Amino acid sequence: MRMHLQQLAPEIKFNPKDKHLRLYPLRAHYHRKQTCRMGKDLKSFMSRCIYVGKVNENLEKLKAAAEELRDLRNNAMKRVKICEEQQPHMKRFERVQTWIRQADSAIKEAEELMSKNTSNMTSLKLDKKVSKKTREIRDVIKTRGTFLESLSENNNSKNNGQMVSADNDDDQTVGLEAVSGVPWRCLTVENTGIIGLYGVEGVGKTTVLTQVNNRLLQQKSNGFDFVIWVFVSKNVCVEKIQDTVREKIGFLDKTWTSKSGQEKASKIFEILSKRRFALFLDDVWEKIDLVRVGVPVADAQNRSKIVFTTCSEDVCREMGAQTKIKVEKLSWEKGWELFKKNVGEDTLKSHPDIAAVAQDVASKCDGLPLALVTIGRAMSSKKTPQEWRDALYILSNSSPNFSVLKLLDKN
Repeated sequence: MRMHLQQLAPEIKFNPKDKHLRLYPLRAHYHRKQTCRMGKDLKSFMSRCIYVGKVNENLEKLKAAAEELRDLRNNAMKRVKICEEQQPHMKRFERVQTWIRQADSAIKEAEELMSKNTSNMTSLKLDKKVSKKTREIRDVIKTRGTFLESLSENNNSKNNGQMVSADNDDDQTVGLEAVSGVPWRCLTVENTGIIGLYGVEGVGKTTVLTQVNNRLLQQKSNGFDFVIWVFVSKNVCVEKIQDTVREKIGFLDKTWTSKSGQEKASKIFEILSKRRFALFLDDVWEKIDLVRVGVPVADAQNRSKIVFTTCSEDVCREMGAQTKIKVEKLSWEKGWELFKKNVGEDTLKSHPDIAAVAQDVASKCDGLPLALVTIGRAMSSKKTPQEWRDALYILSNSSPNFSVLKLLDKN
């Protein structure tokens, strides 16, 4: 027993006369060793808890980053699909394909890391891997902005705009060249933010607006971040306008349909207020509350433009147009040239009596390009004087609308 005690505590002198004094220091020494060992264990335990907590926190950051990247990747794919549907002949930029591949790879690696069994991996090693992967995903997210404004190999796609095709566009531009130059010049004037084109139905307002829209998109550097075309029509629906605008600006969040009108307006405003945009509104019948839509005021500060067409000069005033442009009817000479072009010389010369009646038919079109083109083409196959007289009778008793065209086709 004495030897055993001496081995445990060699620094303590053994005194056979006072065994109790001999044992007190031994007991104190034993407790010091136990306390020291417990302190080391506690420190190790606390350190491990800190590492585990840090790893869990970083795993949550990795999960959030991966989810954000997945949403951005899905939105990018939707935008690419829209561009390809609108302009099938275009191809994707290689950098778009590369970014999508990088996003897919980063998401897959993050999912593998989060689902991997980490029992054989030290906390420090796991934390380093998680932190590194989170940084990589953040880098991929940052590079997204370098290409989303030009998703396809076309100069126009950078504005996320769409070329608009008007029926018989080449023919309807006859006599409208000078008119289309006015709104075009207004796009370069800083103190004009809202421009209204007005005139009677069929006079060529949509054709002029189409020319300006397409000419703007054809320019490589037009200075606009977004070029947006919206067909409004008679019954104004703010929600439909919002849906069209949000597609053109590339906001394709899956929660859009569940948002209220005010929330949609806020999101549109948030995006457009930071960019320069050109908004083309075709066929406006009454005042549109652009605040409800979410469209910022177009002014000299943001240099954005809003151009619309309407049949009423009053609507121009209600919309706050700084510039009002009246689209006039064609003169008789230009109208007759446009009509002859669409009828064709062969038909006009097929019988000596047709030319005189044809002039009367053209006069009934009242200088309206749409009527001159559509009625001229409807009569291009009529090669007897009686057919032309029948057409003149129909036009003399009604205005040149679509129901009249049906009658002309039957004849």
